[in-house]
Amino acid sequence: TLGAFAGYAGGGGLANSAYGNFVRDKGWGMGSQVGAIPSAMGGHSITLSHIGAVFPITADNLRRWRGWWKYILSDQLMVWVPGCFMGMALPALLSIGFAANSPMFGKQILYSQPLLAADGILHTPAFGSWAPFVWGACLFTGLMVFLPSQMAIVDDFARRWTDILWSGSRRIRSRLQGNQARQVYYSILLLYVVWTIIVAALFLRFPDAPKTMVTVIANVNNVSLAVTAFHILWINCRLLPPELRPRWYSRLGIASCGVFYAGLSVLIFWTKILPLFR
Repeated sequence: TLGAFAGYAGGGGLANSAYGNFVRDKGWGMGSQVGAIPSAMGGHSITLSHIGAVFPITADNLRRWRGWWKYILSDQLMVWVPGCFMGMALPALLSIGFAANSPMFGKQILYSQPLLAADGILHTPAFGSWAPFVWGACLFTGLMVFLPSQMAIVDDFARRWTDILWSGSRRIRSRLQGNQARQVYYSILLLYVVWTIIVAALFLRFPDAPKTMVTVIANVNNVSLAVTAFHILWINCRLLPPELRPRWYSRLGIASCGVFYAGLSVLIFWTKILPLFR
């Protein structure tokens, strides 16, 4: 469970890598010099560089670079961090406030945990005759949050692994031209959809299917976090000029992130997931 929590908690880092891909494909900043992943139909003239592009190293450009870093730090500390705490705290407070009103509260029912908050709202005396309406509004809000996020996750997954393979695989760099990035992207997208259908069918064999599936998928997230961290470290230390490379403490932080999630994924798979299939 802690491993699954770590995987979901670190999902923001994976989302940031996908947003970087989005910024590049929109042509913002140096993205205008790099290219984008071509669409499935057309886009033959659109290419994507394997190793990216770097602006000329001049005193004026370095000054602008440091200025952009200040904007990024301000966004992270003043917008992203408070937003994270609110996004994590509000659902937890709702669950704590209403779960005790549910008849399922305190019972050992496998599927009760994700239902307790909504069921607690339905049985809250303070809402009176409005309880069914508030309950329905709660479920509808959850659906509106969950549906687009899940659709984005599919695209994020394909984009993230396309980026990793496109720049990190020597074989792909030597064999595929700049306008063939879509072959990697749409192949990964197709494999992901097929894999999802197969895995969903396999997990129906387990009595505690929903919880088991969430635990396994969350720990797969740990693998993605580890690979992404090492990939970012490799790019920053190998492809960027010395003036733009991260400082030693940033490298240490990225490496520690990769080691932590790699070790956690191995530990969880070895002790919790592999025994399920024996």
